[in-house]
Amino acid sequence: MSDLEQDIPLKARDWKYSGEGNMKIVFTYTGHEPSLQNWLLQLNKGETSSTLAVQLQQRRDACAFSTLVGSLIGQQYILEQRLVRVPREFLTALSQRTTERPLYRTHAAIDVDQGVGVLVPNMIATCTHSVTVELKPKWGFLPQSAEIDPANSVKHRVCRYCMHQHLKHKSPSQLCPLDLYSTTPERVERALDALAESPQNNMRVFVDGVLTDTVDVQWSELKRVLTQILLKELILVRLQRLQRELDPRDIEGVFPVYERAIECGELSANEPSVDDWVEAVRLFETQAERSDKQVVLEYLLSTVLKDVSVMVMIKQWPVDGEMPEYKIAVVDTEPKKLAKMARYRDLSQDIVDNYLKLHPHPSSQKQCYE
Repeated sequence: MSDLEQDIPLKARDWKYSGEGNMKIVFTYTGHEPSLQNWLLQLNKGETSSTLAVQLQQRRDACAFSTLVGSLIGQQYILEQRLVRVPREFLTALSQRTTERPLYRTHAAIDVDQGVGVLVPNMIATCTHSVTVELKPKWGFLPQSAEIDPANSVKHRVCRYCMHQHLKHKSPSQLCPLDLYSTTPERVERALDALAESPQNNMRVFVDGVLTDTVDVQWSELKRVLTQILLKELILVRLQRLQRELDPRDIEGVFPVYERAIECGELSANEPSVDDWVEAVRLFETQAERSDKQVVLEYLLSTVLKDVSVMVMIKQWPVDGEMPEYKIAVVDTEPKKLAKMARYRDLSQDIVDNYLKLHPHPSSQKQCYE
């Protein structure tokens, strides 16, 4: 996983744009090189000023962090990662293919000086009669921290996602993620229906490798099968439990701890190292007494788990029998940055303030249930 593959032939024409987020862009291999069949290439966006050696170490650290997340949620859900040398001319050719990208994404170009890319197995099956569903389950619990300001007590009743929808969208989704995290089939199906009606960036469905609207698939059957898989695997139950256990105090309780840790030097302006994360997971699992540093790192780990994606690949569709052959993986497991703690505090308060402005009276507020 940590060795850099130097001699893999990379030709821009063999790679098809697949998608992107704020920080990364992904391409699917379409050529004939056996070692690249069914692999995706993840590249960074923006600019870098670091050397190849530094970039390689950063990539290795990211791989190590994914493995660490796997130790919490189950290594079977973490995809293999291969580090590959990416020549500048190859990256330049890819960066010039802007017509394949959504217009609102093109302001951030591919980093043509990054030097190292990451290959991961392609969970979007391109074979005939296959379906892949990508879910972003989001925040899975109602915080009960006694450190939440009484003025913000709505947090105890309305989940983060449902409140945030009113800040982000004029027409909020009907999804409550707590339904998706439920072990009751009817609630899981209700959540999937809400995602199908308004997927936003929280659900994508691929049929034979092509992004497809849910109206173009046998949605009632796909919903039934997805529910069966999610309840069998219980990965969402595990994510929910870890989110809650790693964040028992809410950002309102954690942020003063963060400030104190910075002031006394227990934390610095530098981002945590891999060793810091390894020790944080070890202390969490042994239920050791939490230092200020430990409280903050556990909060950041919870934030990672609140932002992962779950990929479900069904290899034969429509299904022949009750339970099809499938593969499930958790992706987007990059560490969250210590430097964003103030942003997390401010966003949390903005979400609550906006929701209370729109729904000042408890009688008009939604009630979410775990």
